Amino acid sequence: MKKTWKKLADLWRKFWRMFFTLPLVQWLGAALGFASIRFAQLTCRIQYKNPQIIKKYGGAPAIYAFWHGRSMMLSAVLKKFGFRGYAIFSQHRDGRLMAKMQRMFGLRGIYGSTGRKGAVAVLREGVRVIKEGHFLCLSPDGPRGPRMRIHDGALYFAKMTGAPIIPLCFTCDRPWLQWRRWDKYMLATPFSKVIIEAGEPFYIGKDDDIEIARVKLEQIMIEQLQKLDAIFDLPRIEPADRK
Repeated sequence: MKKTWKKLADLWRKFWRMFFTLPLVQWLGAALGFASIRFAQLTCRIQYKNPQIIKKYGGAPAIYAFWHGRSMMLSAVLKKFGFRGYAIFSQHRDGRLMAKMQRMFGLRGIYGSTGRKGAVAVLREGVRVIKEGHFLCLSPDGPRGPRMRIHDGALYFAKMTGAPIIPLCFTCDRPWLQWRRWDKYMLATPFSKVIIEAGEPFYIGKDDDIEIARVKLEQIMIEQLQKLDAIFDLPRIEPADRK
């Protein structure tokens, strides 16, 4: 009897996995996500810190980096300033759904995977679009973590193109923090006060050591998040241990 129930449960999970890969279902999910973020954007009181940095680099070759757990409101930033560029997404169904939603905000997708071939393809494509004059958005600790630990992608994009990395982060006074998720994802609830900050441009020279750059940028982005959260006395979020 237990084996029968297990088979039924497995079939049920497979059905829903297939269901959520259907293009129509994904576009409906993307539309709902877009509407939710736009509603939050329109109802929240948003304060921008250093908006001149976004204005200066929004339409230029640059790399916008933000922790995976703080990605919700940052699409709205680009929508507000009217910039269009590229973002990196995983090939997983969740990544493709996110890509469809971000397309509505004006971001085109570059798809990759954590495998060697997928990572090389993403690096090649990302370097191409940056050199063509576009900006690129990515979560340097995504898509699976560890939390607030920078992977190689953003560092090599900057090193190979000379484009600056712009650290972006947001916080709010009435967040819904999903503590059980690996990234401690923050959702800004409607009618909250939101602060969005652009950090100073971070450059990596061709001769700079990648590991030294990683430590420096990681510390900058961790401090940015923690200082913003401290404004509203939110619980302190620490980076996860490296794998």
